[in-house]
Amino acid sequence: MVKIELTKKFRREHQKFIANNQTRARLVSSALRIFLSNPKHPGLHTEKLKGVRMWTMRIDKANKIFFSWIDQSTALLIDIGSHDKYRQY
Repeated sequence: MVKIELTKKFRREHQKFIANNQTRARLVSSALRIFLSNPKHPGLHTEKLKGVRMWTMRIDKANKIFFSWIDQSTALLIDIGSHDKYRQY
C-alpha cells in the first residue's frame, strides 16, 4: 500500500481547487483512494513528466495531481490543478 505526504503548496492549491465545489472534492478523494490502493490503476492515467522527477495522475480530463516518489512506497503530492500546470515543471 502506498503512503502519501503533502507539501504546503499542495495543501494550499487543494483548498483553492475544491473551494465551493463538491464535485471536485469527490473526484479528488476518489482519485487518491484509488492511488493509495493501486498507483498503477489505468483509470488514473499515471504518467511521468519528461525531464523532471515528477509524475501526474488524472482527476478528470482537465485536471491532475502532480507528485513525486520519495521512495518505492511513499508519494509526495506537490500540486493540483489544470493539465497545463505541467509547463511550470
